[in-house]
Amino acid sequence: MTPSLYVSRINQIDAAQLDIEIYKVLKDQAKEIAKYGAPGKIDKWQAEIDVLLKFLIWKFSLQGGSSTFGQKLLNLHYANINQKKAVLYLILNVLPQYLKHKVNDCPSARGATAQRLQSLVDWTSNAISVLEFVNLLLFLHRGVQPRVIELLLNLTSQSITTHRPRSIGYSYMTRELLWHGLMELFTIGIPMINFYYLKHTIIRLWRRRNTRERVQRTFPVMNASTKCAYCDETPILPMHASCEHIFCYYCLQAHFTATSVYHCPSCDAELHAEDSKRYTLTSAVLSDDDEESDDSFEKVDSG
Repeated sequence: MTPSLYVSRINQIDAAQLDIEIYKVLKDQAKEIAKYGAPGKIDKWQAEIDVLLKFLIWKFSLQGGSSTFGQKLLNLHYANINQKKAVLYLILNVLPQYLKHKVNDCPSARGATAQRLQSLVDWTSNAISVLEFVNLLLFLHRGVQPRVIELLLNLTSQSITTHRPRSIGYSYMTRELLWHGLMELFTIGIPMINFYYLKHTIIRLWRRRNTRERVQRTFPVMNASTKCAYCDETPILPMHASCEHIFCYYCLQAHFTATSVYHCPSCDAELHAEDSKRYTLTSAVLSDDDEESDDSFEKVDSG
């Protein structure tokens, strides 16, 4: 196959972005290794580590070849690169960031000379940023040399294989969109479902209803063996609501928060939120006295 002179803009931008991502992956791995050492001991050598990583990337790509790793992934290469341009590529790619990092992080940078040096580095960094922006606009117009370093060294990208239409697969993007849409549906919809109501509705459908008459005015009696009618544990902050069973505060209030009407799981009595109250010994004694007075009244009336 004869190489194609035309290289699409998106392929050139993707190649540059892939080079940046490869460097970031190696940098993240270096940080993962360094975190097991003494805290702060590796940070002072961060600039040198970055230089070493960029040198290794350059050594195994441009030193012995004509393309970066990002270009290799997209079947591109520099058509007019030589050993001198490769060395200059490394220097221009490493030296500005290294000098900026050392000047900014130097704790002993004091005095008029240090301030002038700091201003010079900042001015140079801003000038490079402006130059990159202008070069990007020129690249969108011309379609060659998307990076300033390529413009300075007059490097042009060329396709290794015959030009073919760029195929873009949307299957991964579609899966991601569906997954994120499903997660949003779950996070929004699940909190709106009243699981307490559904649970007890299903239980009532399958439970055999007790048709015997229930006494409306009943009061629970709590002793050492009393268990919560819902969780079957010793009641914590015991409560009751118009039936003879006792509940934990959370067990009863959680159901009344979800629905104002709750059926007791033990006797299937219909409990209402407004009838719920704390169980105390005082109320229990008063209730016993009321029951005894009712019994005596019935005896006198029957007599």
